[in-house]
Amino acid sequence: MANKICPSCGRVFKGLARFCSQCGIELKKEPNKCSSPSTQLCRDAVFDEEDIFCRYCGALTTFAKERQM
Repeated sequence: MANKICPSCGRVFKGLARFCSQCGIELKKEPNKCSSPSTQLCRDAVFDEEDIFCRYCGALTTFAKERQM
């Protein structure tokens, strides 16, 4: 499950949390990125949730890596 971030204070939450326990603001899901950003293209890419591999270097996306754990 992807981490969620409070858009106000920046705290990171895992699991089923929907609101920040500090601010009460609805959390936003972190974007699905390359798990091993080795090129500038990797660092800038944002993938769909169902994407498994980075199209630029072949590494797992962050959501795919989380599902493996």
